[in-house]
Amino acid sequence: MKILKRIQGVKIDILFLQFSVIALIVLSVLQVFTRYVLNAPLSWTEEVSTWFLVWMTYVGAYTLLYRDAHARVEIIDEFFGNRVARWVHTFWDVVIGLFLIAMAYAGIKFMYIIVYDKTPALRLSYSVVFSVIPIAASLMLVTIVRRVYLTINNREGGR
Repeated sequence: MKILKRIQGVKIDILFLQFSVIALIVLSVLQVFTRYVLNAPLSWTEEVSTWFLVWMTYVGAYTLLYRDAHARVEIIDEFFGNRVARWVHTFWDVVIGLFLIAMAYAGIKFMYIIVYDKTPALRLSYSVVFSVIPIAASLMLVTIVRRVYLTINNREGGR
């Protein structure tokens, strides 16, 4: 648990997300410049932009989950009170955990299916690009299991 706290303290995910946004902007400007000014478009910029977008989606989902910043209906908290809302949220954490197990399993299975498929421009295996699916699902599952454990044991960090 201390390792997870230390990783979250460094905020590697936030740095990656910031870098990704900057990279997407630079790649888009580069693509527009080479296509319309030089009249010689680069074939790889769209591909790399897609990779960044896929990775940003899953890293962003993990970041929101461990910061507990996802959008949610807070009327449950106000209507039922903290005690009931705590267990309702814990129930949904368990449901999300089951979904994440399925997502990690499907992501690994998907990687085995596409391991020999290559991207058109850079000839990189699609399994490298989509490896973020089981990685992010596993990290989110660890976060969910930790949160449920802390909630059940009435410890700090739970609901």
